[in-house]
Amino acid sequence: MHDFEKVDTFEAEAIGQPGQRTFRLRIRNQTDTASIWLEKEQLAALSLAIRQILAQLSGGEVTEPRPPPALSPDFPSQPSVDFKVGRLGLGYDDSEATLILFAYEMEEEEKEDSPPFFICRASQEQARAFSDMADAAAAAGRPLCPLCDGPIDPEGHVCPRSNGHARWEVSP
Repeated sequence: MHDFEKVDTFEAEAIGQPGQRTFRLRIRNQTDTASIWLEKEQLAALSLAIRQILAQLSGGEVTEPRPPPALSPDFPSQPSVDFKVGRLGLGYDDSEATLILFAYEMEEEEKEDSPPFFICRASQEQARAFSDMADAAAAAGRPLCPLCDGPIDPEGHVCPRSNGHARWEVSP
């Protein structure tokens, strides 16, 4: 298990062209770095869960997303910890006012009682900035079809809900 304690960097990144992108969390503490690879849906769900916890902590007040901060330029290409996540958990430590991320490795046979592979703690401000980054990374993909919510590829999209009669194309 890797316990990063309180982190200095907690970022979300999308790598590659829309439709062929991969997503990762970039995490750094004083001595180590971690790349945690995940699916776009997992990234979006993590951002939503963080926003819900932050709203509960602020008495239901929802903050508007802000322009995401820039990624740290000096993140190493070979981090200390590098793995694909199977599932995520999120908690809150009231005594330290930090959100706790629990990440479990992708396993062939997931066990509910297995300990997390990775744990880290982020401040509320770091978590808020992370959510802004995660939302921007997830939204920067292919546009969605207004009828079926499927992705529209650069070559176009034949919508199954219209039996192929509606054709959508991406504007340059």
